[in-house]
Amino acid sequence: MNRRSLLQAIPAGALLGASLPALANSQGVTAYEIHIGALGPLTGATAFIGGPGRDGLTVGIEQINAAGGINGRRLRMTYEHAFTPAESVAAAKKLVEQDRVFALVLASGSTGAAAAADYVRETGVPTYNIFGATTVIREPFARNVFHSAIPDADTSGQAMIRQARAFLPNQARIGILAGSYAFPQANLRAIEPRLREQGIEPVVQQFEQNARDFTGQLIALARARVQMVLVLGSFTEAGFAIRQAPEKGLANARWVLDGSATNDGIVPLLGNTDLTTIQGYANVPFFARQTEAIPTGFRQLWTARHGQPPQGRPNLYDIVGYGSAYVMALAIQAAGATPSWDSLNTAWSQLKDAKPSRLGGLDVIFPESFSPGDHQGNKRLGVAIIRDGFWQVVG
Repeated sequence: MNRRSLLQAIPAGALLGASLPALANSQGVTAYEIHIGALGPLTGATAFIGGPGRDGLTVGIEQINAAGGINGRRLRMTYEHAFTPAESVAAAKKLVEQDRVFALVLASGSTGAAAAADYVRETGVPTYNIFGATTVIREPFARNVFHSAIPDADTSGQAMIRQARAFLPNQARIGILAGSYAFPQANLRAIEPRLREQGIEPVVQQFEQNARDFTGQLIALARARVQMVLVLGSFTEAGFAIRQAPEKGLANARWVLDGSATNDGIVPLLGNTDLTTIQGYANVPFFARQTEAIPTGFRQLWTARHGQPPQGRPNLYDIVGYGSAYVMALAIQAAGATPSWDSLNTAWSQLKDAKPSRLGGLDVIFPESFSPGDHQGNKRLGVAIIRDGFWQVVG
């Protein structure tokens, strides 16, 4: 969805112009508390992002508070459901203007982040975009907007190409299955021209969000005789496509999945698929079910707070939410004893190697660093495979 489509999808009354109320630079800060707002989808096709984002943020914030809070203050989070573009703008407005939060977390995917982009730039509220890869939230650059573990589409797109070429070298053409919504389309725009620059023909097939039947797309890829397919979409979309592929003529294909498909929830959807033909890229160095001490500890923290997890949880988005809570807390800590929007933006722009262990948390994310001209905290991606029934980062 492009910016014009996003704006057309938002009711006129939801857009702000000269009527934007004056907002206090230190709103949401009391002697004992700092109020954080967050928004993301809890129902709908991308609830697998927003629900885990909320749950991971909750675990992180509660652990930070249990350790004494930040500069003598506790953190408090209000989380608003937002799935559609209009809901995302409405949720951002409510949190900033009615709840008067000190900082805003966009725990939505690219669609929600893109919808809220103009509003957060205009208000100047310090904003942490923890999942949106779309360029709409990143360009033009804004002093008050920061980005977490999920890098921009150019970074992730180039990483997918490198991974595909290493996984199956010397391919003259590579297939791409791409969703029609914001995150896959951002990756597609980054990947397609770069493949051509490298002398590789991209064979692109697109699908609607939450698709379950990929017959036409898979037959087209089989006729093009592709042996490598990049999947730009959710874990459910990728799971159904890969499972249907052999009967549509792609029995020997290899697959590289983007970050939203690299989710433990895909495993039961794959059935008897040869898992050695599948790789994904990871925005974090660990997944919650790995046996190493740090991710095991995270799973224990998550379960103690939220109960026995369902299939596929905690996942990448739980981990990023948890790590992002700590990075934001470190920025607030650096903003001083009397934090304001200005001091937080300045401190965040100078934050180096921010990671949970600096406040007593578990380092399940790559350290994040920022500068006044570059607000992308993480640019590292890892190679992940499915082993012992869940994703593990191997490189």
